[in-house]
Amino acid sequence: MRIKTKKITTMGAAILSVAIPLAAFAGDEENQLIDAMTSAYGGSALINLKTFQIEDRFIAPTTGQSHTPGLQEINYNRILVKADIAQSKFSYDFWTEGRSGSFLTSTISDGETAFTIDYQAKSYGQAPSADHYGFAGGSMRTTDAILAYEISKVKDQAKLLGEVDYLNRPHVKVSMPFPQSADLTLFVDKETYLISKMTRNNPAFGDLDYVYSNYQQNNGITYAANIDFFLAGVPNLISTNHKLVFNDSISDDAFAVPEKFKEEGDRIDTTEMRVNKIASGVYHLGQGGGYSLFVDTSDGVVAVGGYPALTARYDRYKTESDIHKPLSYQVVTHHHSDHLGGLSEAAALGATLVTVADNNQVVKDAVSPSSGGGRLLNISKQVTFGEGKKRVEIYEVATIHAASFLVTYVPAEKLVFIADHMGSPYKTGVPTANLNTVTMHAALKALGLDIKKIATAHNARIFSWKDMEKSVAAYAPLNCAEDHSLCR
Repeated sequence: MRIKTKKITTMGAAILSVAIPLAAFAGDEENQLIDAMTSAYGGSALINLKTFQIEDRFIAPTTGQSHTPGLQEINYNRILVKADIAQSKFSYDFWTEGRSGSFLTSTISDGETAFTIDYQAKSYGQAPSADHYGFAGGSMRTTDAILAYEISKVKDQAKLLGEVDYLNRPHVKVSMPFPQSADLTLFVDKETYLISKMTRNNPAFGDLDYVYSNYQQNNGITYAANIDFFLAGVPNLISTNHKLVFNDSISDDAFAVPEKFKEEGDRIDTTEMRVNKIASGVYHLGQGGGYSLFVDTSDGVVAVGGYPALTARYDRYKTESDIHKPLSYQVVTHHHSDHLGGLSEAAALGATLVTVADNNQVVKDAVSPSSGGGRLLNISKQVTFGEGKKRVEIYEVATIHAASFLVTYVPAEKLVFIADHMGSPYKTGVPTANLNTVTMHAALKALGLDIKKIATAHNARIFSWKDMEKSVAAYAPLNCAEDHSLCR
């Protein structure tokens, strides 16, 4: 199959536009603008779109997820979206490489049924939703031609927002709805009618900017070959390859589960608060993907697990245990941003935040001044809270995931609490290992602790030490198979 690709310069792209001066838009401005955009992007070839494929390679800075607080590291991501619009079939493949290893997952849907595929575990299971906007919408938003296609379907809901200068060129701003997303604002070049930028707002992160350039053609449809994504003004995804194929045949194999892959086991329902009573005064509880361990010691209650909604988990702990002491200590497992969201709550509850000196600044930055600021206790290597059977021991270890990680050990229960290094959403079965698991296993063995049980920050299930050992024994690095189109 030969694909003809033509590079279009900014000035050359003007020949694709429809000669409708913006000043002439009157009474039906949105429709005329969208018609001009449709013509610029391919006219009938775009309107009658039957299939599309989006292939992306991105450099992705690991904001808030680096090995040490002072270093911003890079992941390398590949994405492949295939869409057969006529058959309502969609697939989304995602490959990422980073210091924790390589991972490849897929989601496939026929509009009614959808499956997620885990290539490391060689398994598949029911996806949360068959709506392709839910799993492929992010990549569709990175594609200006797809935005032009989508806005042509919702003309009556588009709204002109005025004119603006962008990169020294006059642009028109127009908003459009997009499924499973906040409304999008498009910056449309007044000369070429191509989209130069799209913005949307995320309540958690603020303004998101998608910047398009280097326009090319495939099968009569124009698209921007360069796309960069900014999170609150900071580069978040930098495109190294953005390639589109339109109205070409797609094999049904793209929407099928690979042969010999097994169906996954039953998942634990985490929609409501889950409570694991380990022993009197020792509870592991949480909801969704955020869990904490609470231990009643002779020095007060010690908590580990810094996800948001810490207060709700602590209130439930007090109800379940009938222990109503103040929270004395909150152990900060490591410096990653997603594990700092509950620290303001811990500080407001009066807890001392236990961390290491290298992480002081990120911990301080995570604590709201309105919570009182929080007291910090820096440890080096090890500290114990409580005495005898009512004690916990905190150990500093190093893994590939974090240079300084605090492991919490409850000797009376032979229990450790960790975050991010091992996990599984399933009721039974051996968790699938990665380099995080392997390096944490080595670090725990080096401590020489008598471990029988493992609780985590992301899973409702209590694992056994044997689970971890079997997981590590089965570990093999995932190489992107040459027979997968994403890897070629």
